[in-house]
Amino acid sequence: MLHDYNIEINNSNNLKDNTMLNCSMELSLLNNLFRGNLITEAEQQEIKRKILKDYKLL
Repeated sequence: MLHDYNIEINNSNNLKDNTMLNCSMELSLLNNLFRGNLITEAEQQEIKRKILKDYKLL
């Protein structure tokens, strides 16, 4: 082997990225329920508020 590289991976941002991805997925699914007329606008707003609060974005 010509080069011996030691690569360190910093996973501190990984948790943050996964959290944002999970939040985005939940909001997308919520939006799909609303567009499919499976929940009312009031229910959508309440659930959206809870999701944002759970992820400490509100």
